[in-house]
Amino acid sequence: MKKRGAAKSAIAVILGMSMLLAACSGNTNNSNGNSPDETNAPGSTVKEEELVTLRLLVIETGTKWNTYPDTAVAEEIAKKVGVKIEYVESDDSKFSVLLAGGDLPDIVRAEPAKHGKQLIEGDLIIPMDELLEKYGKDIMQNVPTVVDYSRKNWSEGRNQVYFLPPQIQSDPSPVYPPLTIGPTIRWDYYKEIGAPAFNTPDELLDVLEQIVAKHPETEDGKKTYGVSMWQDWGLWPYIFPFVWYTTQATNNSDLMARSLDETQYRNILTEEDSTFWVAMDFYNKANRRGLLDPDALTMKHNDYLAKATAGQIVIGPATWAMGDFNSKYAKDGKGYMVLPTGKRAWSGGANPLGWTGKSYTISKSSKHPEKAMEFLNYLYSYEGARTMYSGVEGVHWDDVDGKPQINDETFALKNAGGAEWEKTGIGLDLNLIGLGGAVLDPDSEYPLDLFSASEALAKGMSALEKDFSDYYGGAHPGDVLGKLIAEGKLVDSNTVIKAQTPEQRINEGKVGLPAIPEDLLKVEAQLKELASRHAAKLILAKTDEEFAKLKESALKDFEANGVQKFTDFYTSDYAERRKVNDALPAKLNN
Repeated sequence: MKKRGAAKSAIAVILGMSMLLAACSGNTNNSNGNSPDETNAPGSTVKEEELVTLRLLVIETGTKWNTYPDTAVAEEIAKKVGVKIEYVESDDSKFSVLLAGGDLPDIVRAEPAKHGKQLIEGDLIIPMDELLEKYGKDIMQNVPTVVDYSRKNWSEGRNQVYFLPPQIQSDPSPVYPPLTIGPTIRWDYYKEIGAPAFNTPDELLDVLEQIVAKHPETEDGKKTYGVSMWQDWGLWPYIFPFVWYTTQATNNSDLMARSLDETQYRNILTEEDSTFWVAMDFYNKANRRGLLDPDALTMKHNDYLAKATAGQIVIGPATWAMGDFNSKYAKDGKGYMVLPTGKRAWSGGANPLGWTGKSYTISKSSKHPEKAMEFLNYLYSYEGARTMYSGVEGVHWDDVDGKPQINDETFALKNAGGAEWEKTGIGLDLNLIGLGGAVLDPDSEYPLDLFSASEALAKGMSALEKDFSDYYGGAHPGDVLGKLIAEGKLVDSNTVIKAQTPEQRINEGKVGLPAIPEDLLKVEAQLKELASRHAAKLILAKTDEEFAKLKESALKDFEANGVQKFTDFYTSDYAERRKVNDALPAKLNN
């Protein structure tokens, strides 16, 4: 565990030592940074009738915040800030309609490089500068470099702060947590067939075939499928489920991806070794082998979650995508675990600029901009972030001789899972938290996410996680991963970071992403629609010959609809961004 006076803390790398001292010497008893006479001053409570409801617009479906509006975490936010949060879910189409209408919820979660121009020039959101000075002391103290970057890069030249990204973390965690994204398989089924190793999509299909043969139906008679997907998250099911094999991931455009060791993005529709074409090949073969859910090409995310909860899907792309199955059965040793296999583990890394695609801004329509800023400030405070990750002090964790520790009752709730655990509100939406979980609280030198401390990872295991760890010879699932990475059998984002100097890491984070102009956003939307349409045909092709013809037709269609124009803009813009600092490495793993 790092010490405050030694190596730079998780915030300090990007902020500089002077900013660290300012953050650490600030009034830590006043986590909201407000003056003592304000309603959310330390120890004060807000009466029920004084609560303000803030509506939060998110471009995703299947969130759980509204399902549990009165969690312990939500009640703590109400007590400290005086607000209740209500999510407004949307997909890309609904978001466009809301933008056109102009009357937006209080807070909007969006990608500044993609939506900033329309939001700012359309006068739909407000600059936060004055609000930050008055109500955003923790934001100003804890992430000033990100505030400055936002002002310079996400304001359409106005030099004002409009966007604040969550999950800001300058250093990688020294402790590996369990994987949550990757090939997420029914561990009890996988172990039952001998846990055969697989490192390619074709080998995975062989594994799925064995499992489905042994378990063609669930215990209550529902048909079991090797794999499925959902269709209301754009091209997501053709990208992230295969990162473990291709190592490629997209950022602010579904069309452009890069591998871990690359400094340039490539178009997934035209690069034939891309995650998109790997997905086409995999799903087509899965369908021809009877392993693909026939609803996979029409199903929405919530329907997918229901099937996963029912145990109908053998493998998925992430633990959070498998519904409530683990919540119900992990205590009995049954459920889904992410396998540490293939080439890349979705883990490690640092986010000096946070998760920019989930950035927060305050709408001009809000009747409570001050309260919106107070709420955002709480998310970037050490106290607020810890509450979101770890629960309420004295209820879910306790200070034991200066060391914050998750209590036994909370571990029992977590391991039992289900509604009672979710009613705590702990970790209910990581996109909502301003600071990364591995960021150290300067008072205790413990991570804000107390569940990610090494002793907590070992102590808090479910029967499922313990069985997994014992099989691979690790103290906990994250320990299994850490050993494989140390042995060079897997790479993750830390593999790249450890080859960089602190200055290179900072500069890499500041490169930023291309702000896609409006005309190319339309091209991108058209290409994504075409990709989805062609994907359905490709996946249903009955022979290799038919697949090859459909692939040729798709490539011609992409070319005719501007794929090269989009690629040329994105690659040239990103190349120019990388030129701004000569300290950037030519290769990320050099």
